[in-house]
Amino acid sequence: MQILLFLLFNTLHLSNKRGLLAVIQMIFAILLICFVAQRIAGDTADVSAELDPIRMRYNMPGLSTIALKRGEIVAQGASGYRRQGESTPLLVTDPINIGSCSKWMTATLAGRLVDRKILSWTTQIRECFPDFMSFSSVFRNATLEQFLAHRSGVQQSTTFYSRHYNKLIIQKGTFREIRHWVAETVLKDGPEVSPGEYLYANQGYAVAAAMIEQITGQDWESLIQEHVFTPLQMTSATIGVVYNESIPPKTPVGHDLPSTTITPIPRPLLSPTVLHNDQSAAGPGGYIACTLQDWAKFLHAHVVGVSTGYLTAETSEKLKRPFIGVEGYGLGVSAYNRTWATPGQALVHSGDIFGQNTVFWMTPSRDLIVATYANCRSEDGRTGAALDTVAGLLIGRYAYNMTRSRTAIREPIILDHLSIFPRTD
Repeated sequence: MQILLFLLFNTLHLSNKRGLLAVIQMIFAILLICFVAQRIAGDTADVSAELDPIRMRYNMPGLSTIALKRGEIVAQGASGYRRQGESTPLLVTDPINIGSCSKWMTATLAGRLVDRKILSWTTQIRECFPDFMSFSSVFRNATLEQFLAHRSGVQQSTTFYSRHYNKLIIQKGTFREIRHWVAETVLKDGPEVSPGEYLYANQGYAVAAAMIEQITGQDWESLIQEHVFTPLQMTSATIGVVYNESIPPKTPVGHDLPSTTITPIPRPLLSPTVLHNDQSAAGPGGYIACTLQDWAKFLHAHVVGVSTGYLTAETSEKLKRPFIGVEGYGLGVSAYNRTWATPGQALVHSGDIFGQNTVFWMTPSRDLIVATYANCRSEDGRTGAALDTVAGLLIGRYAYNMTRSRTAIREPIILDHLSIFPRTD
């Protein structure tokens, strides 16, 4: 403003008409820039105050969310604290552990390799492991896409940890070496359900990652960086727990909320050895962390990935549809028919790890993405209710508007908690 006043004052002393015109044009340009900047800032709604009553109703230490429409952030906000009992606020730009929402990233990595003809969706176990004859005969012809779709029959996490946890934590080696041991272990055990039957299994993603590692000669950690984080400019993305025991907390701390209390309890960190070995066993299905903004970049890549060349049309479509039938789980994401998502389907996944929970809902046909986070895991569904309430609020507000406008606000959408999948850390 001082610059504008200076220019205006000096304009009054100009006798040269050209000089006067130039200054007026300069003033107009500056005003236009200021106007555009204010419109851009104003078009992103801060919904922090709307999160407060939801957070308090469900006893969450912190809640945050983001909504993306047509590739631009239309709403975001955060409420509460990084750690119960501490005054450091949760920020909407904080890095968070997205848990099992990592699965779609691993499936997308596989899709990028399929597009490059490095492997195929039907690549079999026998093609990846020289010692496949030592595995259960049921698994020898199991395919990459079956593991990504939870249709291989491989054991679920509770079974794996009950049988093999003590051996897992004493394994030595790199992530890839221990992951290979995990894959061989579950493949030798035999199926928990018949192949083709749906069974949500984190270790199925460890097997899928091990197959990819065997084919490419690279570990999953470097491949996810090369094919997801880097091309999508997810500069905050990391692998592993985002918080430590520091006070005041520098990042959001995970919590547990027992059914008998209203006070969340900060979750202690696992030991470095356990974290290292468990990343080998569950990392491809749950260990990715990033900000909400970077997560939204990945999700939006599944809206515009064909036009940007990130994915082929065939792979892009495959990664957004159910593996079997018209609704249900696909490759790292679920697809459901919802009126607010028409003419396409609503895509959804949730995550739960280290006492941090997430969910995203999106409708590619309307180019709307909503992602929500709580730094708390509850035993009785309060976390899921909080996440879906926030997501429903923003979906109701933006799904029916085909532009970025906030006009014609609708009532919140009731999401019926289909986002809440079986929870395993």
